[in-house]
Amino acid sequence: MSVKNVNEYIDKLHFRTYNHVVNKVMEKFPDVNKKQLKQIVDSRLKDHFVKLRKIEPYYIKIFSTTPNCWFHDLMDNGKNNDPRFWHIFIGTNNHFAVALPLNDKRATSIRETLTEFINKYHPNKLTSDEEPGFIEKNNLKLLSDNHVIVQVITDQNHSSLGIIDRFIRTLRDMNIPTEKGNKQSIDAKYRWFSIKRMNKLIDIYNSTFHSRIGCSPKEMFENEELEKEYIFKQLAKKEKQETIKDLHLHEGSFVRYIMPRANGKKKRFQFSRECYKIESVNGNMYTLIAQDGTVRDFPRFKIILCQKDGSKPSNCKWGQTFPGKWNGVIKEIRSYNPQTRKYKVIFHVPGKEDYEDEIPETYMRGNFPQQTSEMEKSFIEQNME
Repeated sequence: MSVKNVNEYIDKLHFRTYNHVVNKVMEKFPDVNKKQLKQIVDSRLKDHFVKLRKIEPYYIKIFSTTPNCWFHDLMDNGKNNDPRFWHIFIGTNNHFAVALPLNDKRATSIRETLTEFINKYHPNKLTSDEEPGFIEKNNLKLLSDNHVIVQVITDQNHSSLGIIDRFIRTLRDMNIPTEKGNKQSIDAKYRWFSIKRMNKLIDIYNSTFHSRIGCSPKEMFENEELEKEYIFKQLAKKEKQETIKDLHLHEGSFVRYIMPRANGKKKRFQFSRECYKIESVNGNMYTLIAQDGTVRDFPRFKIILCQKDGSKPSNCKWGQTFPGKWNGVIKEIRSYNPQTRKYKVIFHVPGKEDYEDEIPETYMRGNFPQQTSEMEKSFIEQNME
């Protein structure tokens, strides 16, 4: 009997726990005793449930070190309703909310609500998802001309938009009938927001005490000192968080990621069954790479080390692929086409030959489409010589 043979046989049984495999294995390998089998099963890849309190210390609290920064998103108000959409804004620190009516999702319509918001609130930064109208070139120019920094959060890190996602859920929860009325929550009135209704709910929200900031959003919005105090408190918490030994993981380490929960479906595994290599680190975001060179970004709290030293465990395979358009990591820029605003780049794939492809300049810039990346800066400098 060898441990390898026993493991191969357990694989064929398609069960993971000791109780499920003990009888079959001992029948197949009579010279294996229960203690030996228990050790073999315990050494196999585990998927123990990790409680929230163990993951929570790795959460990076969402706040801005610069005052007057905002999140924004579109809220669907339902077909045949006026307005069709709401352009929602909420302060990153003060949680002060603004809702502007929007007839459609065209870039020109979004430009109107952006202009209205900028003229009234003069934001320093706007953070959003990849909504096409937000990152349309003329809208990006509008924001740049008004000295507004743009940050775009990808679907892979949508948890970074938690503040505005939660606020939109709160708005919908607030839109319910009172006990005194005869209406029910299923009535049409409570499935959408009229302009009058939205303005009323926004005023109520902004005037209500918010436990996270210790005052109402309106109070902090109108008092810059309160926002500065809040920023200092968050910085102190972040400094304390930095003392966690394994908060920062290193390139080359092998990790597994927490599996997302599909709506209405049971999650079979808490972590990916395969491991992936950390290719690069950008602040709290970790780029994981599969064997074929496909990559995906994860925040720190969504990944765990396979082993304390970061090495690849013998009982866990390196994942073959991630779903994605391009394989590999950009190694260098070869040329730039100003007409198409695309770069010709070289992709590096571990264990394979590098290859050439064209990508939009926004892909180079990740979360900040207005800002030239370090690789772009280097390319520009070299070609100016």
